[in-house]
Amino acid sequence: MKNYRPVAAISVEREGKCLLVRKPRKENAWQFPQGGVDKGETFLQAAERELKEECGANLKIKISPECITEYRYDFPADFLRHHGEFAGANVKFFHAKYISGEPEVDTKEIVEARWCFPEEIQKLVEKEYWEVVKEIVK
Repeated sequence: MKNYRPVAAISVEREGKCLLVRKPRKENAWQFPQGGVDKGETFLQAAERELKEECGANLKIKISPECITEYRYDFPADFLRHHGEFAGANVKFFHAKYISGEPEVDTKEIVEARWCFPEEIQKLVEKEYWEVVKEIVK
């Protein structure tokens, strides 16, 4: 049986736009703020922590505690980061409403943050990712 890395993602909505972040890579660079769930942490706690880590502490939100969707995918064969410990990732998405503040990226793990309308998101993210998130952003 395959072992999947638990990952939490958060869709922050502001006036019809959602917050996307860009990682410093060519493929699968644009996504919602997301990252691995630490030991002893819930998916919801991980989503909140990842938003702070990737977008700074001054961004204030109101997060809904229910997972709005999830998907599982296998890592590419050349993805060596986890050395075979995980076959892929199981991502749970949470939704949040924007309250105040602006994202502040560290320019290392995240190189850009952008508020995007759904049609912009579709152009920026990979096709497989869009198929998962398109219902979230409408």
